[in-house]
Amino acid sequence: MKRLTLLLIGLAVCFTADAKVRRKPVRPLPTIEIITKVNDYWQSHHNPKTRSFWDEAAYHTGNMEAYKLLGNARWLAYSDAWARYNFWQGARETDPKKWKYANYGEGQDYVLFGDWQICFQTYLDIYEMQPDDYKIARALEVMDYEVRQPQADFWWWADALYMAMPVFTKLYKATGDVKYLDKLYDNFKWADELMYDKQEQLYYRDAKYIYPKVKTSTGGKSFWARGDGWVLAGLAKVLSDMPADYKNRAFFLKRFRELAQGVARVQRPEGYWSRSMLCEEDAPGPETSGTAFFTYGLLWGVNNGLLDEDTYEPVIGKAWNYLALTALQPDGSVGYVQPIGEKPDPTKTVNARSQANFGVGAFLLAACERLRYEDAKKSRVSLTVTIENPSDEYREQVIEVSADSVYRKMRIHGGRQFIVCDVAGLEVPYQLTADGKVLIEAGVRPKGKQTFTIRRGTPKVYKTVCFGRIFPERKDDFAWENDRGAYRVYGPALQKTGEKSYGTDVWTKNTPELVLDKRYWIEDVVMMPEVERLRQANRQRGDSLYRLNSYHHDHGRGSDVYQVGATLGCGAPALMVDDELVYPYCFNDYQMLDMGPLRMRVQLNYKPTVLNGDTVTEHRIITLDKGSNFCKMTVWYDGITMPVEFATGVVIHSDAKRGIVLGKDYLHYADPTDNVPVNNCQLFVATLFPNGVGETRFLPMKDKRGGNEGHAIGIVDNYSGEPYTYYFGSAWSKFDVRTQDEWQQRIDWTMRGIRQPLVVKMK
Repeated sequence: MKRLTLLLIGLAVCFTADAKVRRKPVRPLPTIEIITKVNDYWQSHHNPKTRSFWDEAAYHTGNMEAYKLLGNARWLAYSDAWARYNFWQGARETDPKKWKYANYGEGQDYVLFGDWQICFQTYLDIYEMQPDDYKIARALEVMDYEVRQPQADFWWWADALYMAMPVFTKLYKATGDVKYLDKLYDNFKWADELMYDKQEQLYYRDAKYIYPKVKTSTGGKSFWARGDGWVLAGLAKVLSDMPADYKNRAFFLKRFRELAQGVARVQRPEGYWSRSMLCEEDAPGPETSGTAFFTYGLLWGVNNGLLDEDTYEPVIGKAWNYLALTALQPDGSVGYVQPIGEKPDPTKTVNARSQANFGVGAFLLAACERLRYEDAKKSRVSLTVTIENPSDEYREQVIEVSADSVYRKMRIHGGRQFIVCDVAGLEVPYQLTADGKVLIEAGVRPKGKQTFTIRRGTPKVYKTVCFGRIFPERKDDFAWENDRGAYRVYGPALQKTGEKSYGTDVWTKNTPELVLDKRYWIEDVVMMPEVERLRQANRQRGDSLYRLNSYHHDHGRGSDVYQVGATLGCGAPALMVDDELVYPYCFNDYQMLDMGPLRMRVQLNYKPTVLNGDTVTEHRIITLDKGSNFCKMTVWYDGITMPVEFATGVVIHSDAKRGIVLGKDYLHYADPTDNVPVNNCQLFVATLFPNGVGETRFLPMKDKRGGNEGHAIGIVDNYSGEPYTYYFGSAWSKFDVRTQDEWQQRIDWTMRGIRQPLVVKMK
């Protein structure tokens, strides 16, 4: 008896402990934290190099929504890497005569099948910010072909209404051509007549499931939650991009409202929607993907005034509690997602460990709309930002305001939930940064001031001016640019080749438009494979194609004309031992911190190296703002135990030894470019030291190879590895600075702006 009592006590203790472990949180985390936790978890556990089929593409629709709301540059870079891995394409069959859609298929010939078209949504979202034609060339080719076809039976299953419908409205936004909206309407009408049940206000998954072909276990109609979730979410996306005056908008709006009613009517008491919407017994238990899509659609409808809040708030509240307290797992994963399928399948296990890419995408959509919903209920406050120019000359710069102060004063949790307007009431671009700033571009007259108003609202999608990314197609270059110039440093793939390229490269441009993506695309993705093929057959023809397309030649918008090699190039940092520069090699890894529209910021981390017996690791943060000729560099080193000299500067080439100017806190040089007779121009480069240096001087090279004479450098004495900030930059004689005297004036103006910045006040 005693042993039995002890056993029962032990079991009770175990059950109590287990209950403590399994107990759900009483209330959800703040929604903004949930978005970040879920998306960071997914991306940290999954490589973006996956195919562009529907399941992966559905995740990216959620990721792009999270990026648009919170502005996390890493999230944009993730979708950008996925798009490039897939060469901005869906299914890749090139012969339209072979294109299929009439049944399910994953082959490359299913070009007109919606599951291979959803990827175009993300490509178009990226194009809107960074408009390079090649990013949507395949989308235009495929969807234009579909528009020209007389039939309208492309969307024979409910999923397609999410996969393909928003592509058409996004193409309308990109081109302004109403033909995309008209084809959207024709296709949707056909699908609606096939699958919509007016009595239940729900959509069958496809014709196979139309009652009485398939019945529930109780003899009723079978509607699949994820299938109807695709439709409601797809309609929300379409209506968000469709112009208010489009002639057929009323039909889409009617179906959206009716479907919302049908969905709300069959919600389970626990907040979720069961896989079989009218008969949970067919596939018992909660399911997240359908629930998340429904939650997103209902929230979007309320947030945009298309659904009555009083009617739908109880439905939304229960649904969100399910998503945030049951579906969301402690580690940030999203559970209870029915695996890939097409029906309420009771043979497929659905539990906390049932996770999927499309389920995370749906969850992110719902969470983003939830944050907007929560903050829309708060009072609406407008703020005034005043920028004063204390100097006697015109100043233009990107100013910073504390994001937390804006959120607190406006009573929102965060994200892009406000707009910034000038005194004329016109919306102007702004940017949220990873270090908690709101950036606004300001231009202020001498002793003048400029005023902006911040108020609640949904901002436009702004065109990126400051851009940067890793280019794996060219040996892992990291390149970046703004409206004044472009730069690159070399990555781990180049280091593996043994090529000795250390410094910062400069690319010329004579346009405020972004050029890097297109240059790399033309040369390294499209041209070089063809050049190599031609060279094998005919060397002259291959070389001719190279000259006609290579970014090493100026085709009217600038080129790569700067010679770097085994030097500092323009502004790379280095340590010094016995008057010798210890060059950095290629970076080892990077973190994208900020990505436009007004600022690019990246952290580069280098492999450890041994210096004076110390194992030293270099880190850099590079920042480039709109309108600036200069990048801001903050560099630091881990592991330095004995002070050394720190140096940075620009390489001096043997073709032009005289164009060196050494100031007390700056240095600059008129570089002759790497092919003087052909280029016949000057590239002005400089480094600035607003925090001071011990000296600036010319340091000759002991071994003058490759046309390199030495360096103009600034030296910091007794350096122990602490963060040091300086600036480096360039201008081109064929663009915004014609002479070295003008370059001196630009340097002086920049230094005065750094030391006497604009004064920012907010109230």
